[in-house]
Amino acid sequence: MSDTADQTAIDSRNSAFWSELCGTQFAKSLGVTDDSPASLKKFDDWYFAFYPYLFVHIPFEDMRDKDVLEIGLGYGTVSQRLAEAGARYQGLDIAPGPVAMANHRLKQAGLEGRAQVGSILQAPFADASFDYVVAIGCLHHTGDLYKAIEECRRILRPGSKLIFMVYYAYSYRRFYQARTETLRYLMRETFGHRGVVGLSAQAERAAYDANQAGEGAPHTDWISIRSLRKFCRGFASFSGQTENIDNGQPFEQSPPRRELLKTWIPRWFGLDLYATATK
Repeated sequence: MSDTADQTAIDSRNSAFWSELCGTQFAKSLGVTDDSPASLKKFDDWYFAFYPYLFVHIPFEDMRDKDVLEIGLGYGTVSQRLAEAGARYQGLDIAPGPVAMANHRLKQAGLEGRAQVGSILQAPFADASFDYVVAIGCLHHTGDLYKAIEECRRILRPGSKLIFMVYYAYSYRRFYQARTETLRYLMRETFGHRGVVGLSAQAERAAYDANQAGEGAPHTDWISIRSLRKFCRGFASFSGQTENIDNGQPFEQSPPRRELLKTWIPRWFGLDLYATATK
């Protein structure tokens, strides 16, 4: 099978998988059963409380009157907040479900902006179209993380920023669940390799993203800060910081997550790698 055919297959599986909105299971646990303003606010309040560091990494207040593209829309929480902040908002997702939710939110709240179906690997935008690109938790699912980053760079204006989150290759979970692969990756990086951990068992992927049937995402990459910096070498500057921890393995008997977030673990071995690359 050619690389093109491989990518087409990944795109097709991603479109089907991610049409179930990311966060659906959490929404159900909160009692969110519709897409009314009250229900969506309940979800959004939970979301921003669960990921409080989003306000550190996404400068919503600086995006007023700026052209902002969000990639990977999920339940539309960040989409609505960007539009509410006064950004000239556009959204892009490979799956129709998140696009419909984002557009519903914007219309329901009387906000400007539009989301569309498409792949960041072939971004349907001209060069130098945006002041910010925001991509939280999606580029590592595309099947070609480097190309996704390069497309983001292409559509950014000089001096503008890509703000994104990908999964960290040296997180505590990776050492716990995939120790051999993680140590192999560490050894390869020690000798100069720069790239992703791209092949994984479904159980490893499902530990990060699972649909209501318990299936893991079709494709997931994990990457180190060193390798991600290399992937962003076309940008003028790059910075990265790990975040996030939960009460899954091996912290089932540990203090609540809000207490774990205050420890040193997320800063050194967090699940997620938040990065800002300036063109």
